[in-house]
Amino acid sequence: MNLRITALLSALGLSALCVPQSAHATLTMDVTLLNIQQLGVGSSAVSLGHVVSARTNLNKLFAGGTMNASCVSEHTGSISARNALPSGLVGVPNILHVPIPESVPAVRNMPGFENVPAGAILSCTYAWTARAIEGTYTYGIPGFGTTYGGEERERGDSIGFYMYQSSGDGEPSRGCIH
Repeated sequence: MNLRITALLSALGLSALCVPQSAHATLTMDVTLLNIQQLGVGSSAVSLGHVVSARTNLNKLFAGGTMNASCVSEHTGSISARNALPSGLVGVPNILHVPIPESVPAVRNMPGFENVPAGAILSCTYAWTARAIEGTYTYGIPGFGTTYGGEERERGDSIGFYMYQSSGDGEPSRGCIH
């Protein structure tokens, strides 16, 4: 707690109850990656997604993120999504879980995968971001004040996975990448 503000409020006969007992907010953020994988040889379907979990002892919180899945191939496009949610609670702790995309696990089709040559094995990447921001509050009287909150967390990374195009007999090629 800011001792200057407390002393000034006491000298003015104001209650120190209007100053928060916690001198700082505590923002935490975790990311849970789901199992990123192709759903069957020759299928364009990919299971993907992640969840951003944020927590603070303030009543305003915002969390979200983005994802992009793409393969090293001239034949395929990419799968992108983003999601973000605000939370404003009267009580604390304030906990928010945000799925990216909007519901997880998500199944999306890799655009253009049907044009990948038979027997090909594609190296693919699931790139993700996560972000959480808590509210900011200023307490005090003219000339003296303290700001609480306003912490921000941000992370991002990528994970690799493979997609297999069937060789015509339902099995992927076990040879070189085409």
